[in-house]
Amino acid sequence: MTEEQLRKNIAKNITELRKASEITQADLAKQLNYSDKSISKWERGDGVPDVIVLQKIADIFGVTINDIISDEKPKLPRKKPYLTNRIVIPLLSVGLVFLIASIAFFVLRMIDVWVDKSALLFAYAVPIALVVLLIFSEIWWVLTARLITLSGLIWTFFACIRLTVANEDINYIFIIAAILQVITVLWFVMRYRSRIRKKQEERKNKTE
Repeated sequence: MTEEQLRKNIAKNITELRKASEITQADLAKQLNYSDKSISKWERGDGVPDVIVLQKIADIFGVTINDIISDEKPKLPRKKPYLTNRIVIPLLSVGLVFLIASIAFFVLRMIDVWVDKSALLFAYAVPIALVVLLIFSEIWWVLTARLITLSGLIWTFFACIRLTVANEDINYIFIIAAILQVITVLWFVMRYRSRIRKKQEERKNKTE
């Protein structure tokens, strides 16, 4: 196989794999920590990625390097329902939390225990559900989703305390919530900036 043929094969196969996966050049570039101009250059056949990047591309599309350099059209593996799982599984988990709260609510009313406060179970279920979502956000979701989920957890937790304690002075507890909210935002800003710096350093190292 000549160098020219190799360039054409890589250009054709990367293009076909990307389009079959329904992602843009910018999406692929982001996953590789490269610019979309580099992806465009490879797909035009004006250049080829090195072996390490070829392996990363192969891993992204679930194929081998041989599939990318071959004359034959690469076959994509069956798509894994990652996106569906990342939405459905957290929703099912949240639904389970509220199902347990509903069962506890009806049991307490049937045995005539804590009847006047039993409705609070649904309020308590909200921060518990947000804890579940926070776990999933740490595993699957982006940093912004974690910030939103944690912020919701802070305010709903203190709201539950306010609903439970019948004392006007308890309203001051929201000052603690506000302080925690500020700390949370600052923490996530630091993490975001740290990620940006890390990506910039990686790109700089690749261009050197």
